[in-house]
Amino acid sequence: MIRPATVSDIPTIAALGEKFHAQAGWDEIEYSREDCAASLTAFMAADCFICLVAEQDGEIVGMASGVLSPVYFNAGHLSGEELFWWVSDSAPQLAGIRLLDALEKAARERGCETFQMKSIDRLNGDRMVRLYERRGYRASEQSFIKRL
Repeated sequence: MIRPATVSDIPTIAALGEKFHAQAGWDEIEYSREDCAASLTAFMAADCFICLVAEQDGEIVGMASGVLSPVYFNAGHLSGEELFWWVSDSAPQLAGIRLLDALEKAARERGCETFQMKSIDRLNGDRMVRLYERRGYRASEQSFIKRL
């Protein structure tokens, strides 16, 4: 079952986010569950945030979120961008795709004309590129990180 996340889901989302962070290999940035929970609390109070969870037997097994904003060079164009999208290995088959479908639908219903997704190289990067392309996404930029 896919549903909108609630404030009561925040501790679970923050805990699952820590698992995602480890899998992504983001060694450059330390993960803080408390900071993640505080950010999610603030985001959930904003109209520009979508957060969904996938549940199985009452347990959250996946999550997806996005932020919505007018494009800085065209204020009349509302666009969304994935903040996170993750499913556990125990999630039912297609849970991730259903979350993505629901995220795109929620963004469309809020007036988004475009949506941007990310692919983390350390997490099935090549496979995600093929998935996004099959869904009509076009590669548009790459992101790089380093510790300063």
